[in-house]
Amino acid sequence: MHERINLNNMLLSAIFSALGILVPVLFHLVGLGSMFLPMYLPLAVGAYLLSGRNALMLGVFTPLMSAFITGMPPIYPPVAFMMSIQLGTFCLLISFFQHQLKLPVLVTLLIAMAVDRAILVAAYYLIAPLFSINVGIASAYDIIKSFPGIILMCLIVPVAVPRFIRLIDRNSLRPYEHKNEKENGTHGS
Repeated sequence: MHERINLNNMLLSAIFSALGILVPVLFHLVGLGSMFLPMYLPLAVGAYLLSGRNALMLGVFTPLMSAFITGMPPIYPPVAFMMSIQLGTFCLLISFFQHQLKLPVLVTLLIAMAVDRAILVAAYYLIAPLFSINVGIASAYDIIKSFPGIILMCLIVPVAVPRFIRLIDRNSLRPYEHKNEKENGTHGS
């Protein structure tokens, strides 16, 4: 069977993906760089509004598109590919915890961020030896360096998500593609 394509969800995915490319550029222009995890901010907010499939695609494809459009994150060393795995998992977890388990925004964000950092460390154990990089130092550096970004996300995302939901509802877009179908008892085929 073919599943119905939800254009509203695709539009939201495109908007948050574009923000995921633009926001890091703006952060780097003012010298704030990667320590504030600027790509994570719009993708985290977007993941709360999207279905699991669209959140996964948002997380996987945004760092790769950004790498080809802006050169950030770099393709070599394979930071863009590592971020693609990290952000895909991060966005999928946020969508799942938000829509299936109905966890609070901040709890969802902290769990997804912890899993993301664990994936980062695991990736270092796999990739760092290929580049003669000390795994312990590199992973510790990246985790410590990400604290300002995690704090920034904890301050912005819980405030931004309800505001985006109100904005989207006010403009007749559905933030989660199956929400109204489940309420009406119908499922797209």
